[in-house]
Amino acid sequence: MKFKKQNQHGAWAMVFMPLILGVSAGGFHPSQILYGIGWLLMFFAADHVLMFIKRLKRKKECGYLKAAGLFGGIAVTLFLYPLFVEYRIIYFFLAMLPLGAITSYFSMIRDERNIINDIVAISIFSIAGGGIAFLNAHEWTLGITVVILVTLLYFVGSALVVKTIVRERKNINYRNASYIYHALLFLGMLLWHYTLGIAFVFGLIRAIGVYDKGWTPKKLGIMEIFHIVWISAWVIVYLNVII
Repeated sequence: MKFKKQNQHGAWAMVFMPLILGVSAGGFHPSQILYGIGWLLMFFAADHVLMFIKRLKRKKECGYLKAAGLFGGIAVTLFLYPLFVEYRIIYFFLAMLPLGAITSYFSMIRDERNIINDIVAISIFSIAGGGIAFLNAHEWTLGITVVILVTLLYFVGSALVVKTIVRERKNINYRNASYIYHALLFLGMLLWHYTLGIAFVFGLIRAIGVYDKGWTPKKLGIMEIFHIVWISAWVIVYLNVII
């Protein structure tokens, strides 16, 4: 049995941020604790499956698949109580299946850094945030929509910034795409409500401010921690005070 350590800070943020916002949007229920732990283990399981697919042609890589089975089995067990509380959360997981197939394809062709794959993976985590909110709300609400949209739009922006700083720093098209994306996102959120505008103004400043400044991935990662706290705080204000 082989275990893969997750070293990307962005992946950890994508696991927890949607869940925290989801609980804030839908209210707390004890079943959400099991949901959150189960989702974390499901993330581990999926990560190991993707590693197995990536190394499919190599020998003695079945250990990753065994680890995925262990994590997945425990996760399914933990999800039993949340499903008993609100069986319709199964639809959120079903919505993830075709997206998971796409990420598997990109792992198979060893193109995990493709922006399309990034967006698909981000969509999966955003849906998980909607699911944990639905678990206590028992109906689709504006708050659930906000959780899914905010996490999706934030992490897509984060992926674009990483491209401009690390992997595509010499590609002017990515820089322009990042600038335009963050400007439109800020204006759109500001028109929606000023609290969401405040939440996303940090992203616009970041996208412009860090470009071509020699930032290292570690320094960018530290800044993203503060960014996540900033945007989450303002979104929680919107979810609990405004709507």
